[in-house]
Amino acid sequence: MAETIPLNKFRLLTKTLGTGSNLIYSSSLDVASILLSTQITNVTASGATQIVSVSIQKSGSNDHMYLLNSGSVPAYESLNPLAGKVVLEKYDGLYMHTRYSGSLQVVLSVLENAIN
Repeated sequence: MAETIPLNKFRLLTKTLGTGSNLIYSSSLDVASILLSTQITNVTASGATQIVSVSIQKSGSNDHMYLLNSGSVPAYESLNPLAGKVVLEKYDGLYMHTRYSGSLQVVLSVLENAIN
């Protein structure tokens, strides 16, 4: 018997960014996703402003479409890079890019909708 996927599922994801390109979220085979909210917080102990870029990569494409390119996150502050909701279809990915590992933390709220 096949596994039943809930019609709607809310998810809260967290991640500390590493150096370079970080896959934050990817829609799976049987869901389309709505990115509801994203917070990126600068947790560096040095007090330095951190730079972050946020992009979407469509399924089957090598190109990244930037939602935010080289945004500044001051020390001990947060940035919400999404002006509204973003829809991801199956296999699309949300990426964040930064230069310094461990300096930025991400909280992402997602609504996953089953595709029948």
